[in-house]
Amino acid sequence: MKKKKIVRKKNWAQDWLEAILFAFVVAMIIRNYTFQNFKIPTGSMESTLLVGDYLVANKMKYFFTDPKRDDIVTFRYPADPLHPPKENFVKIIPPIYWNKSKFFFHYHEKKNVVKRVIGMPGDKIEMIRKELYVNDEKYIGGYEQYLDPRIISQRDDYGPMTVPEGHYFVLGDNRDYSADSRYWGLLEREDITGSPLFIFWSTGYDGVRWERIFKSIK
Repeated sequence: MKKKKIVRKKNWAQDWLEAILFAFVVAMIIRNYTFQNFKIPTGSMESTLLVGDYLVANKMKYFFTDPKRDDIVTFRYPADPLHPPKENFVKIIPPIYWNKSKFFFHYHEKKNVVKRVIGMPGDKIEMIRKELYVNDEKYIGGYEQYLDPRIISQRDDYGPMTVPEGHYFVLGDNRDYSADSRYWGLLEREDITGSPLFIFWSTGYDGVRWERIFKSIK
C-alpha cells in the first residue's frame, strides 16, 4: 500500500514575508541599476533645473562609458554621512539597515545630487573673479549664471589645480548659489550614479509649470 505524501502548506505569515522581501529586492534592483526619479530641492542648477522639477534619471548611462565635459550627472553627495545613526538603525548588509523605531527594513545611501561636469581627469582648473579657465583657456558653456555681485574668495577665486585620474570637477549652473567641487572637493568616478533624462513634473509658486513637463535635460 502506497503511503500518501504529506503536503505542508505554507504559513500565511511566511507567504507575506516572502512577498515583501521579493518586492523589496526587485525595487532595489530597479532603483540602483535602471531608472530613478527625484525632486530638485535647491536652485543650484538654475536656470537649467528649477526648484520643484521632478526628474527621471538614467542610471545605466555610465555603466560602459565615462562622463564628458558639460554632462549633467547625478551622484552620491560626498558630504553626506555614509551610514545612518547607530542609535536608530541596525546594519544588516549596507545599504540595507533595520529601522528600530519602525520595525522594518530601511534603505540608506548618500543622497543624490545633480551638477555639471566641468573638469575631466588631467584638466587644469582655475577660477579668477568668477571667470572659469580650463587648461588655461577661458571657458563659457552658455548655461552658467551669476546673480551675486559680491566677491568671495573660495567661490569666485579657485585654484589653479589639476584634476587627478578617477575624479571630476563639477559645478552648479547657478554659480553663486551652489555647493559644489569648490567647497567639498572633487567627485570620485565611483560616486557617479547616472544622468537626468527629462522632467516629468514641475511645480512652482504659481502652480504647475506645464511648459517644463517632459522637457529633456541637457
